[in-house]
Amino acid sequence: MEHFHPLGTPPSAETVAALRAAREALPFDDVRDIEEARRGFVAAPAYRRIMAEAGHVAWDMGSYDFLLDGQDFDSIHPSLQRQAVLNMHYGLFEVVPDRIYQVRGFDLANISFIRSETGWIVFDPLTAKETAAAALALVTEHLGHRPVVAVVYSHSHADHFAGVRGVVDEADVRAGTVQIIAPVGFLEHAVAENVYSGNAMNRRMFYQYGSLLARSPFGHVDQAIGKGVAAGTGGLIAPTVVISGDVEEHTVDGVRMVFQNTPGTEAPAEMNTWFPDWKVFWAAENITGTIHNIYTLRGALVRDALEWSRQINRALYLFGTQAEVMFASHSWPRWGNDRIQEVMRTQRDTYAHLNNGVLHLANQGVTINEIHNVYRVPECLERQWAARSYHGSVEHNSRAVVNRYLGYWDGNPATLIPLSPRDSAPLYVDMMGGAEPILRRARDLMADGSYLLAIEILDKLVHAEPADVDARRLLADAFEQVGYQRESPSLRNRFPGRGARAALRHPHRGGAQQQPPGPDPRPEHRPVPRLPRDPHRPGEGLRARLHHQPGHARQWGAVRRRAQQ
Repeated sequence: MEHFHPLGTPPSAETVAALRAAREALPFDDVRDIEEARRGFVAAPAYRRIMAEAGHVAWDMGSYDFLLDGQDFDSIHPSLQRQAVLNMHYGLFEVVPDRIYQVRGFDLANISFIRSETGWIVFDPLTAKETAAAALALVTEHLGHRPVVAVVYSHSHADHFAGVRGVVDEADVRAGTVQIIAPVGFLEHAVAENVYSGNAMNRRMFYQYGSLLARSPFGHVDQAIGKGVAAGTGGLIAPTVVISGDVEEHTVDGVRMVFQNTPGTEAPAEMNTWFPDWKVFWAAENITGTIHNIYTLRGALVRDALEWSRQINRALYLFGTQAEVMFASHSWPRWGNDRIQEVMRTQRDTYAHLNNGVLHLANQGVTINEIHNVYRVPECLERQWAARSYHGSVEHNSRAVVNRYLGYWDGNPATLIPLSPRDSAPLYVDMMGGAEPILRRARDLMADGSYLLAIEILDKLVHAEPADVDARRLLADAFEQVGYQRESPSLRNRFPGRGARAALRHPHRGGAQQQPPGPDPRPEHRPVPRLPRDPHRPGEGLRARLHHQPGHARQWGAVRRRAQQ
């Protein structure tokens, strides 16, 4: 397959060798995840694309079909390719016969349907109204019409609540015929994350989630916890039932549920759920098919790896020792108590070791700027697929642990009041003899496969002389090779992302950012809720309609330009 960008580079011999070595070291003989991801399949819709109300494409699963050809790509880390194929399962799945169903592959998250006495209890109604409505329509087509009697938000991230208007009408919520259940602190954190640093976070989200990157073996292939984020209509209906205790039992339309609040884990407001009558455990986003972010590159408060481990351990002994089924808001379910305990213990121990192992090294003098090159996951955990860092990465998670406890300073006075890169870079370039020696040395480093060293000096040159086209393009090439080698899509997307590539390979002219040719898809938006209009009704007005319509071309152009800067 050809590279989608005219200036894009194929994987180098060094990259191919690195990925083939990784393929040989990974436990591909363990195929249990593959079997679990397929289990319970009921049906897929005839379509692969879901349109938004505004007329653009909200979701396009078919754009990833190149992953289903059975080819091993030398531009994708083999572990990431495996995860990307696992996330290609698309449609309606039965988790517990006649009780619990999921629709997967319609958005970044899964939407789950629990059969109650008179209707459905919906867990986590996706990011967009359109994808959530399509999921409900698929359920209705194959399982019959049943009203939605309750919605459970497992936590305060938009891909778990913003599609709620696709499954319920707010008038029914106000009338009391539909309950909205959420953990304590949900509304505060759902709004705060999108307001306090919303502009900066949205800009960074474009890079982490690869929203400006073409779906291709050379571009976006997966987002670890799903394929990507739907670009539809987002909104929010305020909870009517708030779970405030550490553990609370509620019966909703005949279904007994025990909620376990887990604040300070994957989200500041999050909860697991136990179905005692069926021995089924809902792990929210606390236990999925990947080790998650302790620091998320889109920007968020640094999470507590030790508390995360403790809450998994608590769930293990509250529910996990009895559970026969475990399902979650991402990835695929697990069946059988031995398998469930294995996954729970693996992720518990991986988060705990991350916290404790990093702090052990920090106490020996390893700094935040060194820790990612020193800390390693123990081999006994590395051989477990559930311990692989797809959504997170060992590199940025280890630095996050140091930052949480010790802050961003490495203890060196020279880095306490650092110059801005644009101010310091000219001195470096001058001392290195100017652009030509730097470019010559960078090409030698890249020919040797030393891409990070090449980036180190090219970054100085690009900051000092931003109009140097050769430097920008060479830096983009180095970024691309590093991205190909990453197991984590969050890192992969950030290195060869279209925004970085366009900014480097197509320099500013006349103050305008030139756009490269190519079939890159439109970016996917995160819904940003508006502030409540009525302080006495906190859910009133918390709607976010995405303005991606032909009449808003100038607005969209401004967003795109900001994302590429």
